[in-house]
Amino acid sequence: MGTRTSLAKLSREIYPGLEAIDQNIVSVDDANTFSAVNTFSSAPLETGVQRLAADAILTIADTTSLVMFAHVGGSSRVITMPAATVGRRFRIVWELTQTTSDRVLTCAGSDDMTGMIFSSITGNVVGDGDIAAVAAGSTAITFVDDVLLGSTVDCYCGVAGTWLVTAHLGLDAVGSIPTIA
Repeated sequence: MGTRTSLAKLSREIYPGLEAIDQNIVSVDDANTFSAVNTFSSAPLETGVQRLAADAILTIADTTSLVMFAHVGGSSRVITMPAATVGRRFRIVWELTQTTSDRVLTCAGSDDMTGMIFSSITGNVVGDGDIAAVAAGSTAITFVDDVLLGSTVDCYCGVAGTWLVTAHLGLDAVGSIPTIA
């Protein structure tokens, strides 16, 4: 068949980039026996999670990458975004259906936002697919009650001072489409 050296050379010619494979993972011994060791690492856990589980005002921390809305609400609450720093991103997820009150996502300081919100309305084929534009210079989005479990908002900063906001919301009613200010 060939020696280990000749097989290694042949495999590098046939499969460019194979030399990058660690010999501890894949090897061929002098008797031409192929062996491999499967190594897996666990997926990294999401870090910087803030969970809003009580009726409270929330300021999203600079180190937060995931915000969980886990409280139905009792009164309207302001959620203040962190400073819009280039490369910063975070996601908001509704862990429960927001059946009462509003969540008002507001920019910090002189920051602003732009983007779009895609809404799907339960049981309303005609109203599905509504898009609310978040005009450049906006500073707040009011998510009115009836935002469904699993709805998401993604915020990314590509230009200092401006958040790019995209969202997909499941809503109970057409009147629940967010308002932009």
